[in-house]
Amino acid sequence: MLFKRAVTCILCTGILVLTGVPAVAGTAPARIYVNNREVSIPPGDQGPFIEGGRTYVPLRIIAENLGAAVEWRRDTRQVVITSGDGNSYGVPERTGKNTEVEIVVNGEVLNIPPSLGKARITAAGRTVVPLRAVGEALGCEVNWIQATRTVEIKSPTYKLLEDLAAYRSNLRLLDGRVVNSSDLPAMGEGAFSPAQVQEFQKMRELLSKYDHEIKLPDGTVIKTADLTIMGEALLTAEELKAWMARETPRIAEKMKREYGRDMLPIPDELPELYIKIGAEYGVRGDLAFAQAVKETGYFQFTGSVKPFQNNYCGLWATGRPLTGQESLNGADPSAVSLEPGLHGATFASPAVGVEAHIQHLYAYATKEPLPPGKTLYDPRFNLVQRGSARRWVELNARWAVPGTTYGQSIIQDYWLKAIRP
Repeated sequence: MLFKRAVTCILCTGILVLTGVPAVAGTAPARIYVNNREVSIPPGDQGPFIEGGRTYVPLRIIAENLGAAVEWRRDTRQVVITSGDGNSYGVPERTGKNTEVEIVVNGEVLNIPPSLGKARITAAGRTVVPLRAVGEALGCEVNWIQATRTVEIKSPTYKLLEDLAAYRSNLRLLDGRVVNSSDLPAMGEGAFSPAQVQEFQKMRELLSKYDHEIKLPDGTVIKTADLTIMGEALLTAEELKAWMARETPRIAEKMKREYGRDMLPIPDELPELYIKIGAEYGVRGDLAFAQAVKETGYFQFTGSVKPFQNNYCGLWATGRPLTGQESLNGADPSAVSLEPGLHGATFASPAVGVEAHIQHLYAYATKEPLPPGKTLYDPRFNLVQRGSARRWVELNARWAVPGTTYGQSIIQDYWLKAIRP
């Protein structure tokens, strides 16, 4: 369990001993930050200090900053630390006359190599413990910042939250909430259950397959998380057609091998429709086309939606067939239908299907009404939380569920293939 390890790696060691931290008389004491929060030392209490080339800090203060329980057993000279994970831990029996302080973390004795120093009680009656490689060996990230004389300690769980935050994309939590990963560190470790932390580990593994930045052929570097749904297309319709032409042999072979049928022809007008209609709404038509490629499997419709439905993004395809009683929610009934037994809406033409797709993206990306003169074709336009996904990675956990890497995949698994021949 990451939280347990986090508590262990920080609390069982208490303070950092770092190579390169000088023992200089009169030098200001180090400041300690645990998970980006400064550890506050009450006036008159035992503060951090440097002795014999090692930096020490009181163990209890670090423990309490991580929400762990600390008990001092005077008769056996044991510091007993419990991570607060709800489990019950025994304490190893200690016999005889004990002069050395023993630290027990979640029922296990911490063994500190003699070369690193030893735990002891200061004149202020506080237990201090040296730390060096112990924390890092148990999964902590430890840094010494010489300029500010600052020790930074990050537990595995907090580092996990920071790693996810860098993607700045939406995630769906186990309780159904959708949060942007950039908010996770501020929410703190205590906001999440052990099961959620394990799920975060899986999410990080999935997201790690995608780069934070992408480089275009002209050398321009774009952050993946910065790509907005609204904006000008970078690719032309001809470039999208060329991409489809390059993929055709591979897709044809795949259809024969995996589905035992010929490849469906890719409608030649779709690239032009996506670029043209996308521009009318201010939506990046080239990325919308890449999303359609992802959703339809290169327009082979191997899922529940059928080719004749002209539904290129799975609108109203929820995994259950329609009853025919669903509301069009204001969409034009002469161009859109919800047929019983089918999965997803059916559109009267490829142009209508493309425009419905663009409208759905528009609904996510902005709170503005449809452009003047436009007819509503998206039967779920008014069901979207308007303006809730201005960037492609914010479609994660919204357009697709759980969709942890949905936006990243559109950009890097598809769109980049068109950009980089």
